[in-house]
Amino acid sequence: MGWKIDLNVGKSTKKGTFNLSHYDYASWFFITLSFASMISTGIFAIPLVSDFFSDKEFDWNRDWTNVLFTITSALGCIWGLMAHSQFDITTKLIRNTGHLCRKLDPFIGEYDYKTFNPETNQLEDGYVYHSFVDFWDRENDVPHWLDKGKYWKILLELRKINKNVRLEVTKDANLPFKRGKGNVIVILKKFNQADSTGKKNESIDNKNAILRIIIPQWLVINTEYKRFNIFSQTEINTITNIISDVNKNIPKIIDEIIFKEKPVLKHSGNILTSLSTYLNKSLPIRIVYSKTKEILPGAKKRQIQYTNENLSSVSLDYLIESILLKARTIGINEESLTKLHLLTQYLKKEYDKVGLGEGSSEYHNLHHSLEVAYMSLNMLPKEIHGYTITKRDYEIMLVAALLHDYDPVQGTSHYDLKYSRVPTVANTIAEIKRKRIHDAYFLLNSEELIRFFRKYESPLVHAQEFATAHPEMLNGKEAKIESKIVEALIWRTDYPFNENAYNNFNQLLKEIDDQGFSVEKINLIAEILSLADLSVTYLSSDPLLAWNRVVKLYEELDFPLVEAVSRTDRFLSLFSEGSLFKDIISRKNFPDVFRQKWDNVYQFFHEGNPSNKINNLILDAKTKYEKINMDVSTSNCDYLINTALQNKNEYYIGIVKDKEEIINTQAKLSGLQIENLEILPGNPDNILPFIKDKFVDNFIITIFCDNSEKRVNKERILKNLLHSYKSKLSQDGTIQIIVENEQDFRKIMSLIPEHGFKIISTSNKVTLGALNSDKSKRTNHAKNVKIITIQKLQNNNNNIQK
Repeated sequence: MGWKIDLNVGKSTKKGTFNLSHYDYASWFFITLSFASMISTGIFAIPLVSDFFSDKEFDWNRDWTNVLFTITSALGCIWGLMAHSQFDITTKLIRNTGHLCRKLDPFIGEYDYKTFNPETNQLEDGYVYHSFVDFWDRENDVPHWLDKGKYWKILLELRKINKNVRLEVTKDANLPFKRGKGNVIVILKKFNQADSTGKKNESIDNKNAILRIIIPQWLVINTEYKRFNIFSQTEINTITNIISDVNKNIPKIIDEIIFKEKPVLKHSGNILTSLSTYLNKSLPIRIVYSKTKEILPGAKKRQIQYTNENLSSVSLDYLIESILLKARTIGINEESLTKLHLLTQYLKKEYDKVGLGEGSSEYHNLHHSLEVAYMSLNMLPKEIHGYTITKRDYEIMLVAALLHDYDPVQGTSHYDLKYSRVPTVANTIAEIKRKRIHDAYFLLNSEELIRFFRKYESPLVHAQEFATAHPEMLNGKEAKIESKIVEALIWRTDYPFNENAYNNFNQLLKEIDDQGFSVEKINLIAEILSLADLSVTYLSSDPLLAWNRVVKLYEELDFPLVEAVSRTDRFLSLFSEGSLFKDIISRKNFPDVFRQKWDNVYQFFHEGNPSNKINNLILDAKTKYEKINMDVSTSNCDYLINTALQNKNEYYIGIVKDKEEIINTQAKLSGLQIENLEILPGNPDNILPFIKDKFVDNFIITIFCDNSEKRVNKERILKNLLHSYKSKLSQDGTIQIIVENEQDFRKIMSLIPEHGFKIISTSNKVTLGALNSDKSKRTNHAKNVKIITIQKLQNNNNNIQK
């Protein structure tokens, strides 16, 4: 038996659960109600039917009870059947998805993992995100089996309801899910405060209590292909199908969890709340309304508004409907809309084959292509820079947007240890030309296009729709000029727009120009499509979701994750400065919700960029202190703390990379109240390049005698300071190098003249441990160190001349 979550331990009380046994009970209750109502309907309806066939006159005074009970029983039968279907479908969906997750990863639900809780300074079972830990550096520090996207989707949706939610992922044995009640989640209320008598104050509890939402591991399973060793086509097909099903189902389960627990999180988790939730789920009028609201007045406008607000999270089918709806409002004809719908259905099947369809958390999935198509319709106005955009222009751009990342061969390199799933424009162009998909779109009508995508296997087996392409249907037919325009637009989406893409794009423009089309207008449309591709993540997402998608992109491109914030901040800054982009998003017809999200995401990354934080910190400190000192790679903050205490007229900044050292230092500083010292988490390699020139008066780097990787890194950072980052020093700026033994001292002394520095002073010093908060004793033993202070030769020469 595994360790169980104690639902009543300490100051935590059970607030609610979502378990499948309750849905089973509800399902059985409603099917029983349906059969009972069916029998009741027969009993009360038989006399009425008998009277009808015997030509007896209907007597309301005599038969009103039979009529009333017949109608009521019939409605009860319908209610029972519809409600049973709702609960039965949900339970099967959840159980089947859990089973599929275990087929993907047999150990899911059994992984041991502990998370450090900075509140208690203890390790806790399971994974949980604590906001006390720096978001930028440690957000990526999650177990390999956990998908950050799924975790954050659940957490963000729950925090929309209640900000005091803490989402915990635990083993199945702790919940449990596979046996007993089949818990999908457990909600615990954790009380933080008590009154003077030790009793809980209910008003305070309800306002400030932390709600622990505990979920099983399979609900946030990482379904990235690189986790699975696939060595045969049979295996890759099986894995792909399972991943596709899991990715489709988990968002539905998350929606069900939000629906089920929303009243519990908003109000008290009592039996009346639970009953109202079950009643709401089962009501036929709600089920019918969900189906009929699409045809009610104003439905199209509501759908566009909802899509604008939730572009990054709506389902594929809903997004496809919105794209077609938006295209219809622009004026694209019904035949073209039908063909666009057929193309999207084919792409759905193609992306599903490689696990990039519904629910995929990877960046370059079908959802991304659909988002680009939808955003391009919003970004391309009907008139821009003197050009009138026609309905045909919009249609060509839509086809290019839908196909711009189409690269089904990207999943075939599964023998490679560096298994990559990044689409390339070259592959996309080669694939659509081989299958002639874009040619078929412009050459065939909708009926012919259906046959083009239909797969015939045997006369005895039904044909499969949207399962293949038949380029042979186009033999002897010359491609239209629209196909070349589509290829040109796709080449323009290549990022970075390298020489190969540039040459191919310009070559196609020359060929198009020879046929009488305005290449200037095509070039403008191509640039707008490229902008839509690059900006859609930031225009359609809230900041945290945008961050998660940036992480996915960096993982696909094999970029270092530690640079994601600073590089994205620079990317957004450069992007915002582009005149075309500024022109587009400032237009009156551009949806305001996209503009607001862009501003929020830009602010999020800009303020989160560690180098921006430090520059702002230095700028403020320069008005209050005589000198700015920066320890560029602090592995032990005791020396910095003591130095700051001794020199209160100077300001000190320590950059700390180690998570535990950050937490330990914050604990030390909490009682000392040192105003002239700031400890910031970060990687010096990513921060130093972006500090403004002549901003720092003194760099400090400490190299103690050990053979660890930290020592090697510090020596490399020292060389960078001497060579690459000396421009960050002020006019008379210095570098202080602290070493512990004679060997290090001689080695560093030999480096200094080679890099254009001069030794100002050398001294011996005994470094003491940092004071505790009561200032009565030191935390560490003393060390004898040598301090070398150096200065740029150029500065000294200038001073002499003056």
